[in-house]
Amino acid sequence: MSTKTNGVIHNNNYASIPDLIAKKRDGHELNPDEIEQFISGLTNGDVQDCHVGAMLMAIFIRGMSEKEICSMTMSMRDSGERLKWPNYRGSVVDKHSTGGIGDKISIPLAPALAACQFKVPMMAGRGLGITGGTLDKLESIPGYKTQLSDEQIVELISTVGCGIFSQSLKLNPADRYLYAIRDVTATVPHNALIVSSILSKKSIEDLDALVLDVKYGVSAFMKTAEQAESLAEWLHKVSEMLGMRTCCYITEMNNPIGFCIGNAIEIEESLDLMKYKVGHSKDLEELVCEQVQTIEEGREMIRETFKNGTALEKFHDMIIGQGASKTIADQLLSNDETVVGAILKLAPIQHKALAPQSGFIQSMDSFKLGTIVQRLGGGRLKSTDKIDFSVGIRLLKHIGDEIKENEAWAILYTNDDASTRYSLFLDELHTAICISSTPVAPLQRIHKILL
Repeated sequence: MSTKTNGVIHNNNYASIPDLIAKKRDGHELNPDEIEQFISGLTNGDVQDCHVGAMLMAIFIRGMSEKEICSMTMSMRDSGERLKWPNYRGSVVDKHSTGGIGDKISIPLAPALAACQFKVPMMAGRGLGITGGTLDKLESIPGYKTQLSDEQIVELISTVGCGIFSQSLKLNPADRYLYAIRDVTATVPHNALIVSSILSKKSIEDLDALVLDVKYGVSAFMKTAEQAESLAEWLHKVSEMLGMRTCCYITEMNNPIGFCIGNAIEIEESLDLMKYKVGHSKDLEELVCEQVQTIEEGREMIRETFKNGTALEKFHDMIIGQGASKTIADQLLSNDETVVGAILKLAPIQHKALAPQSGFIQSMDSFKLGTIVQRLGGGRLKSTDKIDFSVGIRLLKHIGDEIKENEAWAILYTNDDASTRYSLFLDELHTAICISSTPVAPLQRIHKILL
């Protein structure tokens, strides 16, 4: 039985929602039943937007214990339907990244894992701020559908072995609601809220193992290695409490991953790795091959799927299973760059960025590069913006490479060069590189691994 006072619905068996907010505001721990009451209220109408904002700010200021985070994660997970894989126990795996510039690791990794006989139900996200989204990149493939029914997901995983899709309306509605409010209440960067959001989504997938890539740097949510390590430790602890085997990588995100930044252009780079083409990004390859839990054996298994073409075959079948035509999928497998380019349709106008001096590349500012692509239309400035898949940046050099004065180090792909704003983008691009007069060691991406 419930009653309504002052416009607020109360369950007579529990404290009121304002009472729960006050309890957390005053620094007390919420018990599992209270957390369940609040989360279930998101979907049944007991909790209003003002309540959510107040509770999020109370959590942001007061924090949460491990027990609270675990309870919140489970309540969010159970707010909707869950995937189940009883026939594939021991082989259901996934990977999640906290986001970065040029981070297309999931795109070749999912089919590579499927080629190794794993099942990969990868629930991915869209771009957030300047960080590109895996789903946005995949939608640059004509016909590719990210929104699948539960039945379609089961069919795809059963037949192909992998799928990269969005969170459906039936899966974890509490997280969608909470995240939307976090985004407008300045409560996104908090470990308790980040952990519960990530792990509630991943625990829906009924995984046997999960790899988490926690990034730090100028273009990451965590700015320092210490902040990233703290988040990774929380993710690891709560994963263990949930009974989910998890490995956390802490990786550098001051510099972009690979050679390409954008949507269609990152699909092209992912294909180059899966084809194991001469000149493919070794930076990308190493990160993809490292992100397995049995390091030595797993690394070589993943690399072999690129060399023998089985990862590429799985990618071909996956995109057909998610809506692309067989003709499109066949053409993307071509080694003819013209054929692939005609499908992905990169922006036609190219601007070269030239080195201001000779030397060795010390760094490339991933924040500046990501911002340029976002403002060109490759990312969203507001949630309703439509993505321009065609724009992007292709890097011709990477950290540690030698470069000559006036030598091109990057190409900017745009659809229009008549506007003065493109001159501003080029000016910004030129300032994104730092050149040293002395040799620079190759970039070390992985800072630490928590097993």
